[in-house]
Amino acid sequence: MTYWEAFREALYEEMGDPVKDSIALYNKSPLFTLTRLNPVMVLQGANDPRVLQVESDEIAAALKENDVPVEYIVFEDEGHGFIKKENKRLQAN
Repeated sequence: MTYWEAFREALYEEMGDPVKDSIALYNKSPLFTLTRLNPVMVLQGANDPRVLQVESDEIAAALKENDVPVEYIVFEDEGHGFIKKENKRLQAN
């Protein structure tokens, strides 16, 4: 068993197994329900190891393509979660 196996099992239990529950996961995914969203702000830390910038780029592009107003901000000096005061001020505005 790998070190992350227990985490994966807990994640599958909470969110769904990507193979067994693929239809339910598809229906929950914001990527596939973009036409039903109101204006959206996407905030991304460029150094985030968990949520890759390419994923946020994809969401922002799909929102724009579906005529959903989107503001997309990439914090070049942040990772997963914003800790710098200046960025927290920008995030709050």
